[in-house]
Amino acid sequence: MTDQEIYNLYLAQSENVRALLKAIDGVVRDINHQIRKGDNFQVSIKTKMLALAYSAWSEAQFVQILYTPHSFNSSEIKKIAEEKERQGIAHGWKYMLKLASTKIVDEEVKKLISERLATLIGLVNIYIEEPATIRNKIAHGQWIRALNSKNTRENPKLSNALASLDPVFIEKMVKVHQCLGRIVRDLVQSPKNGFDGWYARNIEGLEKYLEDTEGWNLASKSAALTRKPITRKSQACCQEALDAA
Repeated sequence: MTDQEIYNLYLAQSENVRALLKAIDGVVRDINHQIRKGDNFQVSIKTKMLALAYSAWSEAQFVQILYTPHSFNSSEIKKIAEEKERQGIAHGWKYMLKLASTKIVDEEVKKLISERLATLIGLVNIYIEEPATIRNKIAHGQWIRALNSKNTRENPKLSNALASLDPVFIEKMVKVHQCLGRIVRDLVQSPKNGFDGWYARNIEGLEKYLEDTEGWNLASKSAALTRKPITRKSQACCQEALDAA
């Protein structure tokens, strides 16, 4: 694969990423509106739709990062893609992070990368790997009652997870994904200079975001949104954002 081919794929995938982010924003506005109406069933159903939109965006963003110009070469792209196909997107992320970390040439920075890499992989486990099972159930049409892997009986644990799926957590997953993407680009695009400063800025921003939003969930968002009356204007364009939580 030539550099031009990689760049063309990056442009194409970037368009997909932008479109899916708009789709996510639209579903979030719908959920906010249904919260204010007090329609719990629609909130639940649209949360499943949000999970599907997030899953599609997650796949798109992973590929976009993979094809970022002047980052991974053709051979590396092939290895990362194969790992994702074999083990799933979370393993693809982990492999991409590990491969990106090998590009650091500064010995002092190398010493810091291992523990920081462990932190990043921990975030992948929480925000990408752990939610993957429930997203798969939704993608296979199990929106209320989850079945086991052979579809021979119900899986009560996953059914409970479906019932407690939180749209605010899904929104947080989008933010974490975006931060991870920036960090990977820092690793592969500026391995000789500036990475440690950029990493610090991005990881500290991510940590602050997670700290600030620690108590954000559907209950807190509902409490905030239900205090606001539904007007004709809000019915036409419900623009509340995540910070309403």
